[in-house]
Amino acid sequence: MLHLPLTRKILCALATLPLVAAALLVAAPGARAARRPTIEVATVSQSGRDLVLTVRTAKPVALAGLRPRPDTRRAGAAYLCFGFAPTSGPAKGPAEVPAETRLCLGGPKAHKRAGLVTVDSAEKPLTRTSLAATLKRPEPTELVLSIVAGPTHPRGLPPGRYRWRVLAASGGCKVRSHCATAWPPTGTSAFRLRPVRAVGCSGGAAELVSEAATERKVVALTFDDGPSEYTDRFLDVLREKDVPGTFFEIGQEMPGREATMRRILAAGGEIGDHTMNHVEYPGYGQIAGAARRIQAYTGFEPCLFRPPGGAVNASVVATAGSLGLKTITWDVDPRDWSLPGTAAIYSNIVTNVKPGAIILMHDGGGPRDETLAALPQIIDTLRAEGYGFETVSALLGDKILYRPYG
Repeated sequence: MLHLPLTRKILCALATLPLVAAALLVAAPGARAARRPTIEVATVSQSGRDLVLTVRTAKPVALAGLRPRPDTRRAGAAYLCFGFAPTSGPAKGPAEVPAETRLCLGGPKAHKRAGLVTVDSAEKPLTRTSLAATLKRPEPTELVLSIVAGPTHPRGLPPGRYRWRVLAASGGCKVRSHCATAWPPTGTSAFRLRPVRAVGCSGGAAELVSEAATERKVVALTFDDGPSEYTDRFLDVLREKDVPGTFFEIGQEMPGREATMRRILAAGGEIGDHTMNHVEYPGYGQIAGAARRIQAYTGFEPCLFRPPGGAVNASVVATAGSLGLKTITWDVDPRDWSLPGTAAIYSNIVTNVKPGAIILMHDGGGPRDETLAALPQIIDTLRAEGYGFETVSALLGDKILYRPYG
């Protein structure tokens, strides 16, 4: 009898075990659900050529732990992706047209590159790669990703109407639904990515510049004396390497090459004025004539002028400035116009480059096979050394101006 109270306690405890177990089973899904990342809001917008993706989460996201090119079918994957599905298109099989294109954050280069994954209707990855991007964190719980979109960008989204959503997972689960979530909670949101065209640039003024005052490892590749029969081949290399170029063009060379000029701008490059007839110490008519022709052929109003041969004085700078043009020379000159050989062109550039350099090359004015052959290796070497590439306007802190159409 002395042990009866204890026995009753044991019996009562045993009787309550099923209730405790049931309670744990009920609580477990909630506990697992708490592991899912909480997305409070997300937005998609367009700024010029840039597609801007913003997401705010309940807690700061550790970018290093996210997979930039995930297979979202796998329960253990941690990711944060914006998915875009076209609302209409040609009736083709999923192997030809992806059901969704996903831009994903994360990885060791999260602030400079984004993952790009296309999937079929069963979420099976069709392609997995990456593209240049800019990722900022204005607040601990906010991430803003900007990428260049458009049909001329090697891997960007083409203009069109999309349904979009955000997909996220914390990873580390055996069952995907325990760690994955989506925003909006149900369905998708609509967005139209509009085509744009370059119409001008900021920064045109009576000023002479030969390099950018910056410690950033960025340079501008510039090409003179075109457009020519070589220009499209230079653009092919720049497109393959995902690098913009600034082309200073001669008015007399433009007729018949309007499509090439428009291609420069569509690819994110820039066109500058190089006089009508390649005249040194040009007057107003030489500079204004080329500027008018650029605008007439492309709809783009230039803000940069390069004096032929680098021949410049105060009068030239003032004349260009009166037309809204900043005078640009260079600080790295491989003298490729003299045909010194591909190796010499390459060596001269990679040896003398520095942050903020404006590099002179030629796509016209003579045979340019040597320069064309050196260009891919120049880009690869500078990129391996940590350099990025910008148009001259961007290098100087100015902007190419875009206007939507269509």
